[in-house]
Amino acid sequence: MTRASRYNVAMRVKAIILFFLVVISIAGYWVYHKVRQPGVIEVGQQVPQFSVKDETGREVKLTDYRGKLVFLNFWATSCEECIDEMPEMELMNRAFKERKFQMLAVSVDTDWDTVRKFRTDYNLTLPAFLDPGHEVSNLYKVSKYPETFLIDAKGSLIQHVIGPERWADPHILDHLDSMIRQQETRRQNSG
Repeated sequence: MTRASRYNVAMRVKAIILFFLVVISIAGYWVYHKVRQPGVIEVGQQVPQFSVKDETGREVKLTDYRGKLVFLNFWATSCEECIDEMPEMELMNRAFKERKFQMLAVSVDTDWDTVRKFRTDYNLTLPAFLDPGHEVSNLYKVSKYPETFLIDAKGSLIQHVIGPERWADPHILDHLDSMIRQQETRRQNSG
């Protein structure tokens, strides 16, 4: 191989390496800004206030549940992972509903008929709400269903879960029980 051909090969290798570095840099920049969208709620921050309507048309506000651990879950009847998660959310709601705990399962479906049928088909009794225009889910920058926000008694985000979770897992139930006890203890100590 001549000196000129070695030089050409070396220049091509450098050009390929430079190309991949540029591509990786652009991809990294895009991923960083996609993951850290402006306005995404961080743990410890106050969550946005909102109101939704229940099946009877009664308006419910997040502030109605101050003093409780709020389990805010965004879901859709067409979402397979949401369908898998719902029976476990039902069990969790039954376990904690008499405590300082409030579940808000907010469907992004467009009508109550679809949600009612879903609840009947899966024997669900957990509280359901409708966000047909995605106003609340957009306020929370929801990017994937299901998506869950655990909110403390004062309205601060304490945990954010993107995607499905095994809510009836004993370790998760213990963790939630611990968070609820913290809300109950704070309430007793302050009042």
